[in-house]
Amino acid sequence: MTNIKKLGDSQIEIECKVPAEDFDRFFKLALKDFKEKVELPGFRKGAVPERMVLEKVGDALVLESAAELAIKDLWPRLLREEKIEAIGRPEFSITKLAKGNSLGLKIKTTVLSPIELADYKKIAKEANSAKTDVVDVSDAEIAETLEMLRKNNPAYFKEGARLDSSARQADEEKMKDAIRQNLEFEKKRKAKDTHRMELLDKIVSASKITVPGILMLSELEKMEFELKNSLKDMGLKWEDYLEHIKKTEEELRMGWKDDALKRVKFGLVLREIASREKLIPQEKDLDAQVDKILLEVGEEDRKKASRAGLKEHIFGRLQNEMVLSLLEGEK
Repeated sequence: MTNIKKLGDSQIEIECKVPAEDFDRFFKLALKDFKEKVELPGFRKGAVPERMVLEKVGDALVLESAAELAIKDLWPRLLREEKIEAIGRPEFSITKLAKGNSLGLKIKTTVLSPIELADYKKIAKEANSAKTDVVDVSDAEIAETLEMLRKNNPAYFKEGARLDSSARQADEEKMKDAIRQNLEFEKKRKAKDTHRMELLDKIVSASKITVPGILMLSELEKMEFELKNSLKDMGLKWEDYLEHIKKTEEELRMGWKDDALKRVKFGLVLREIASREKLIPQEKDLDAQVDKILLEVGEEDRKKASRAGLKEHIFGRLQNEMVLSLLEGEK
């Protein structure tokens, strides 16, 4: 029998039992494991009688090991059967542990509360109808970019100066066209990103979302990790950066709270829409992306990389892209 009690901050407490006959099976498995490890004079390793193994290690150790095995078996099954969306690491407390008896457990875990999602298709249609795909690139922007290229690549432009005036003009016009295309592409990309963020913001604002504290903490840690990596790439030290901005780590995190909350809510909304629309990236696309990343990194990083971890990260990214494409397609 399973009892579930709601606690504060998106937490629940589960009281349950592993029946005596099931726990006895785990006790035997645990004892078998100890039997393979215990060594006693006059016996080959793994051939010590179970009675003597129990005398050697004691019932308590075998019971604890059996409880661990039972919990590993129970937890994923419990989540499926009770339809619990647990996040973070659960806390297990053993309330009853005795040979020949059922195993009593109390489990405390954080869960995702149901999201009261707004009519995201209606919001997307309204936002998309007001969107324009036209971007303007002025002559002044092209001239500014061209001047920057001249400063950064003096050798190339010095070589071009040797051409006759008509050839030089044709070369410059060709370059201006390329600059215009690049600026248009970049502006369209930025406009698309801005539209997506505004669209998500509208859906989030119109929805009711409870954010567990553990997700906020995780997002703040992620933001700190991203900043530290960025500083490292620029050859800067974390301590020097904090000294430069005259803030402690805690003050920095406090300043990130609003952004962290928004990022978590965006993630929860994307996840919920993906679930409702049954948007799942194909296995071949995941494998292709993983292979591409592993080919681009060095040999040492390739050895350290976890294919399963990469796949999980890419799954989320591709799924988010599927959701955003769906929303952008609402007309």
